[in-house]
Amino acid sequence: MHLKSFAFYIALLRKDFVAYCSERLAELGVTYGQLFILIYISKRKECSPKDICEFLKLDAGQMNRTLSKLIENDCITQRKSTKDKRANIVSLTEKGNNIVEISHSLFYQWDEKVLAGMDETSRQTMMESIQSITLHHNYNMEEKKHEQAE
Repeated sequence: MHLKSFAFYIALLRKDFVAYCSERLAELGVTYGQLFILIYISKRKECSPKDICEFLKLDAGQMNRTLSKLIENDCITQRKSTKDKRANIVSLTEKGNNIVEISHSLFYQWDEKVLAGMDETSRQTMMESIQSITLHHNYNMEEKKHEQAE
């Protein structure tokens, strides 16, 4: 029997998740890609576009276009940094905060839909395994980043 790779199953789930979210996010006036920028900003209260690019691994040009759309859509505000006048700082508006809150509910609804056939113990075991993989992967990525900087 030939087993598919972990990446194969992740890709299938991601495709379904993006489709599920995109439909509902369109009603809110944001895209799937814009949502993760809003979520990143919400976790920091305010941050620079450079911080977002580095964390989400986005191109600076793409980031600037996306931020412009989010400003136009009244999801974020942008101001000059008080520490460095060349840098901008972005933060969420009330509308942006509301979208992030709605997204949490959206994520849990998708989880329930996809995991409906699993018992609670299996869900817990799976979540612990995925958290462990994610934390280990992120730790390794940070280590490589520090090695490259030296």
